[in-house]
Amino acid sequence: MKNSFLLKVTAASLLTATTAILPLTLSANAQVTTPEVEAEEIYEDDDFDWGWLGLIGLAGLAGLAGKKRSEPTAYRDPEVRR
Repeated sequence: MKNSFLLKVTAASLLTATTAILPLTLSANAQVTTPEVEAEEIYEDDDFDWGWLGLIGLAGLAGLAGKKRSEPTAYRDPEVRR
């Protein structure tokens, strides 16, 4: 029992250490390219407010919240044979 606990702790420690150290070993590469900017900005606004669509979606999810139960759920005893 102690060996499995020791193995789990060692594995978790190793995973944590490698996750913390790995980003430090990678070199940083910055992109130094000048983006080409066009004179025209192509943007079409169809006068549709997408926020309303999100609110309608949230209202649709409200029915999944469930009912408030005043008494706790009762389970049958698994030891009783019928």
